[in-house]
Amino acid sequence: MTRQLAAEKMADAPEVSTDWLTAVQRWPDDAARDWTLGAIKQAMADETIEAIVATGSSVRDVEFSEDLDLVYVYQKCRPALPRPPISIDLRGYEEAEVTQKLAEGHDYLSWTVRYGRILFERGCWWTNLRAEWNDRLSLPSVSEACSRAEKAKFLSMELREAGDEDAADELQLSSLTHTCRAALSRAHIFPRSRPELDGQLREIGEHSLADQLVGALERRRARQRIQP
Repeated sequence: MTRQLAAEKMADAPEVSTDWLTAVQRWPDDAARDWTLGAIKQAMADETIEAIVATGSSVRDVEFSEDLDLVYVYQKCRPALPRPPISIDLRGYEEAEVTQKLAEGHDYLSWTVRYGRILFERGCWWTNLRAEWNDRLSLPSVSEACSRAEKAKFLSMELREAGDEDAADELQLSSLTHTCRAALSRAHIFPRSRPELDGQLREIGEHSLADQLVGALERRRARQRIQP
């Protein structure tokens, strides 16, 4: 009986990815790294947290990423995680809504299931989710991507008229990114991270769109280099 209880306890024990440090290809700063380590330690002690997954360009083999995207899944009540630094984009989902959103074609969660890297999970929660959904994920909606592109473009024009060039450029890049993703979905290709989109676009002959994206990203990096 004692051995059986011990085995059951081990099966339910939380699991931290043994390569969580290398799962993130590039840390935006030390604050992001320290915060993530603290969140993993908190998750190990908090039974309401099912998983923490790193996603976005920081976990992809690309030359540049601006921030770290993290997804965490929790049971019922949202855990009281500390406020993350500005270099982390943190999104939390209640476990019951995850499968519902995936069934509805939720872009961000679908991308995280396909490309995300597990930092922590309890009882193989995310591993099981990925096994169930990886071959069932919907391509991002073309119509929704086009709609988002138009909204971002309109707001960009308004901000440029108001003289806020930096904000206008950011929204212009957002509009272009949505347009790129729509083109890939239209070609039945699942979009990767933003720094990888130009390569995917060239594979389907969308060289002009790829050039526009590369140019917009280069202009953004140039702005960031001259900011104090």
